[in-house]
Amino acid sequence: MIDLHGDISIPFLKKSRFTGSYKGMRYQLMKHEKENVILAVIWPEPFNFEVTPEEKKHSKEFPFTADGIWEAVDWLNEEHEAGHY
Repeated sequence: MIDLHGDISIPFLKKSRFTGSYKGMRYQLMKHEKENVILAVIWPEPFNFEVTPEEKKHSKEFPFTADGIWEAVDWLNEEHEAGHY
């Protein structure tokens, strides 16, 4: 299970993207170009975001809030459990 408590925050996402991987699934959380939106993206290993074909990526938007971070983490776990990466 992905648990990012203590590893990620809104101030961090204002400046940088957060990347990670979990049992075959890579993921990224970042501030989207749209104001007040976190974009969560998942894709299969082994490649990084830049070289993975767009058709292999799956994404969802969340509010740019602390609650939005945890909604995104819940979504990452749901997608991993369902094998949608």
